[in-house]
Amino acid sequence: MATLRAYLRPLLPMLAAAAAVLVLPLLGALLGGVPLTELLRLPLSARAWDPLAASPLWTWLTSLLALALVAAAGYFAWPRRPPARRLAGSPARRIPRFAWLGVFALLLAIVAADGAAVSTAVALVMLAATVFANADTQRRTDSCLLSQRPGYFRSLFAASLVAGWLFHWVNLFLQLWVYPSATETVPFVLGTSLAYAVLLPALLSLRQWLASFPRILGAVSRAQPLDGGAASPQEGWIWLLVALLGLAGAALWPDWIYPLTLTAPLLLAAAVQQLRGRPTPLAGIATGDWSRILLPALAALLLGLLAQALNALLGPAWDITLPLIGGPELLDLPLSAWIWVALLGPFGIWLADQLTDPWKQRPQQPPPGSGFPVRIEIGGGS
Repeated sequence: MATLRAYLRPLLPMLAAAAAVLVLPLLGALLGGVPLTELLRLPLSARAWDPLAASPLWTWLTSLLALALVAAAGYFAWPRRPPARRLAGSPARRIPRFAWLGVFALLLAIVAADGAAVSTAVALVMLAATVFANADTQRRTDSCLLSQRPGYFRSLFAASLVAGWLFHWVNLFLQLWVYPSATETVPFVLGTSLAYAVLLPALLSLRQWLASFPRILGAVSRAQPLDGGAASPQEGWIWLLVALLGLAGAALWPDWIYPLTLTAPLLLAAAVQQLRGRPTPLAGIATGDWSRILLPALAALLLGLLAQALNALLGPAWDITLPLIGGPELLDLPLSAWIWVALLGPFGIWLADQLTDPWKQRPQQPPPGSGFPVRIEIGGGS
């Protein structure tokens, strides 16, 4: 029992955040008198209301905000310091045998697509991409997440499954995406669960794969240090209250508050870290290291592009409609909406960090003499 408590104690922040995501939208609906029968449907095949039409004003505002965020990140993250001494690269090695698992996943994806199980096919393709990313990282660096920490890697699937269904729960109140072709509950739950379970391992694997390229890692870790001053608990409380407002208002003003609701998980992560006196997802920028922000964001964008492309090619299994926002689209999503996809990356890193404690006592680095210039960590900043 004591061992179980010691294991669960580091997970308390994550469990508290999950409880907030689960309870607050439901509480907001109950206080606002919103009929739950219109919201809590599985599968959600049609919206309970028509979303607000695209507004030119909101479209311009969100586009300008997205452009400002990208421009600010590009300006402040631009490498301005000289590169560190480059070590000799590792000789190319054979592709590890577990890469065949990726080929097997692709074959299963073809079978699933032929059976019109689009969500399952998308999940299997992402699983194959996860395996291939680990295989290429292993080939070039002699170390990868799958072989380096297999127990930790397996735990990511369970955490990803829970987080995915929590996002699905929030969407029942927002109804931003629906599954028009889903008619039976059991196949829908199984296919969707597989897709959710793969997301976090894929994100961590792609982030590690990107970090294994010295040029990419150097480009996002040599910015000018930014001294924003010491973070105070008061700021953490502000982030927490804003995140809680976004969650509680999901059922009350879904068409207006959904940008804040979608950002709430990342705000919760930052608030929890700040209130605990731990580094937030933005901590690295104080030293000019943007890798813990930009690499996960890029990995999340790659996964989003893959999922949306497969959905358009094989489906559609899901249909996304964002109220008030229009303008040019990329793979059926307005360009400004991809900012929210990118923000899922840093949140995923925080979530993965909470699972690292059982493995922190046994740190593992790439084998000596590999010439690999980067220590690939499973956590950090937790």
